[in-house]
Amino acid sequence: MRVGDQFDAGLIGRIVEGPDGAGRAALNADNLTIEGAKEQNLTWADKRPARVDFRVRVPELQPGHATARLRFLLQRNADKAGDAVEIALPIRPDRPPVRTHRVADLMPGQAIEQLPPSEPLRPQSFAASVTLASDPALVRLIGGLDYLLRYPYGCTEQRISLAASELALQPFAPLLAMIGVADRLAADVKATSHAIEQAIDDDGLVAFWPRGKGSVSLTASAYRLLIAADKASQPVDKALADRLATVLAQALRSDYPRLLVGEQLRERVAALSALADGGKATDAYVAELSRRAALMPVESLAQAAEVVAQLPNPNTQMQRILLDALWGRVKTLSRDGRLVYAGLVETGGNPLILPSETRSIAEVTQAVALTSPEEPRLAMLRDGLIGLGAGDGWGSTNANAAALRALASSWMPPSGSVPVAVAFGDQPQTAMLDHDRPLQRWTSDRAVAVRLENHGGLAITALSDTSYVPAEPGSAATPVERGLVLSRQLFRVAAQGPMQRLEANAGGAIRLAVGEVVEETAELVNPEGRTHIALRLPLAAGFEPLNPNIATAPAEATPSAPPSLPPSFVSFGDDEVRYFWDQLPAGTYQVHFRMRALVPGTFTSPPGEAETMYRNDVYGASAGTQIIIAR
Repeated sequence: MRVGDQFDAGLIGRIVEGPDGAGRAALNADNLTIEGAKEQNLTWADKRPARVDFRVRVPELQPGHATARLRFLLQRNADKAGDAVEIALPIRPDRPPVRTHRVADLMPGQAIEQLPPSEPLRPQSFAASVTLASDPALVRLIGGLDYLLRYPYGCTEQRISLAASELALQPFAPLLAMIGVADRLAADVKATSHAIEQAIDDDGLVAFWPRGKGSVSLTASAYRLLIAADKASQPVDKALADRLATVLAQALRSDYPRLLVGEQLRERVAALSALADGGKATDAYVAELSRRAALMPVESLAQAAEVVAQLPNPNTQMQRILLDALWGRVKTLSRDGRLVYAGLVETGGNPLILPSETRSIAEVTQAVALTSPEEPRLAMLRDGLIGLGAGDGWGSTNANAAALRALASSWMPPSGSVPVAVAFGDQPQTAMLDHDRPLQRWTSDRAVAVRLENHGGLAITALSDTSYVPAEPGSAATPVERGLVLSRQLFRVAAQGPMQRLEANAGGAIRLAVGEVVEETAELVNPEGRTHIALRLPLAAGFEPLNPNIATAPAEATPSAPPSLPPSFVSFGDDEVRYFWDQLPAGTYQVHFRMRALVPGTFTSPPGEAETMYRNDVYGASAGTQIIIAR
């Protein structure tokens, strides 16, 4: 159910033993409004079940109240025999929330004011947080970790990125406690291990989704996570780790058939780097791959330098050659008498392996921190990595995880103290940023102006996050087009003959009768070839989804056509259907699925959403719709 939905909560009672006759039904509910009487009379006759319905509505909710509970009581008048049942139902959003992230540097003595959203907001939907830190790396750490925790899809890579970041940030226990994730690690590592096992393909490689096509790069990431978890004393499936190590050892061969065309060297180095983490690097392959340094991309060159440094007897000459080649790929400028990071010679690659400047410079930073921690240019790399980040981290789960690991490996607590102040409206609060507490965080549910003040002699960095739901209901949401165009259309499925296209009436609602089967056609226009596309289609709460993949599915569950392009993974849920493509060429695509109108009432069908999972600037949303189901 969603805010604004109105529907009939029905109760069916039958006599198990004893006579027919009059009875009473009552409903009590949490986080729901009962529109009429909370008690109703009913009569059993001829040993038939009796039904009563209570009209309920989902009101605006306070934060943290995302579950409705309905408690039904049924009693026979003659002897007071009765029964009761409680049902808990989740309350889902009726439209995507609007989120903003802002990072600002405050010089000594500076104050800035940030205004609240100007558009009308849904009551009790606003939430804001402000983080002040004496080190700009810390606010990026917070923003990146928040992004990982909030990301909705949970493919294998995204689970690995989250768990790997949590492991890397374990030395920052106070920071993790501040954002409420200190106790998640064991559960996340266990869930990720299970996801890895579920996503292994027939050749032993880990894929983004179950039953997908795996890759050497993702298998290397999975193995590195298991090794890091084991070193952190987390329970690890050793048999699973050994299976991944075996296939990575096979991938070191240049004739291994599953290396990605054009990225063979990058994937072989990734496999070698992962095996080195587990103490399984082979000297012969280290020497062979290191001799090809001139052909390596930047991140592979950095990984090779780390591998050499991890050997029991590191070859210092080889390490020096690799580091010299690595620094030759880093661009610098002289600004005010000091070197500053100005980019890398190359950061490209096949998008299926998720290349990015962030990941490349993160690998360079880790390699330099490991091989030459006294290198004066290490601070320049760290500053360059920080500069690539924004309020929500570095733009994708993969980039965020790489940056978090690199910053965690090279971070030192600041030595100075800075008094600061934050005021949400007329409620000021003060704090001190110092060595023991270099970061402070405040939260508020008031949509008011926020004033940030630096009262010290050192510069600080502020991260401001806001989230709110626009006042307009989800059924009235308008389409959004930022690189992708998504539309949705319903058709009534007839017992015989063609399907009938359903159009909204003058009030903007589509009307159906209980029991009718409808087919949804979602059309996605993708103007250029892209990778890792996610499509999520929330369902109106009065519908029962019909999953044709279930063995007991009725004949009418099969849609009129398959997807235009088979997805890499599809998920049929009670509240939404999701499709994912690892690769989606330019073109127009359709997916079809069916639902049955089940519950009488008025419901919001929220906007569908399509996005690239590793580029947050490519997004499309459909319009919302109102669905009315009548008896």
